[in-house]
Amino acid sequence: MPTQQQGPVGQRVARNVSNLRGGRSLRDLSAALGGVGRPILPSGIIKIENGTRRVDADDLAALALTLGVTPNRLMLGAEHESEPVKLTPQVETTANGAWRWACGEHVIRPGAHGPPAVRDVVAFMAENRPHAAIGDLGAQLAKHRDALQPVVRAARAALKAGVPAGVLRHAMVIAETIGDELPGGGTDGQD
Repeated sequence: MPTQQQGPVGQRVARNVSNLRGGRSLRDLSAALGGVGRPILPSGIIKIENGTRRVDADDLAALALTLGVTPNRLMLGAEHESEPVKLTPQVETTANGAWRWACGEHVIRPGAHGPPAVRDVVAFMAENRPHAAIGDLGAQLAKHRDALQPVVRAARAALKAGVPAGVLRHAMVIAETIGDELPGGGTDGQD
């Protein structure tokens, strides 16, 4: 049976392992992989980096642990927000869209046109973000609709004014910690 060629994600994993290893020796990475219970010989690491050895899910987790990144980082890379990223030979999105999908924040519907229905987004987020589960998200949104509607309008206005979506998301995540005032004024983002 012929070997299936690496797809775009497998190719990125190979490139990212090589880039993230940097100046670290093959022997050092091999020993670290053995230390987490997933030994891969230095020759195997070379084959991964050259794209001639496929990485299975267990390899991916061990490589991510030993390189100090997440599996998503190995699969998606560090592309800029609007750069195209292929997830399969036929499915492409932006780097930002790929990261948001991988983190359970964005629905990608191959072949579909237009935005997904809110119920589909809520179901996707509930299924793919169990660590952030707050019960039935749809019910929570409905329960707090009046309080959330101004937040949604303000978020849309911020996006329209050019605030990057990532900055807006981070502001929302830290909102309960920072109080009513955002840091500002200084050039380093600290007050």
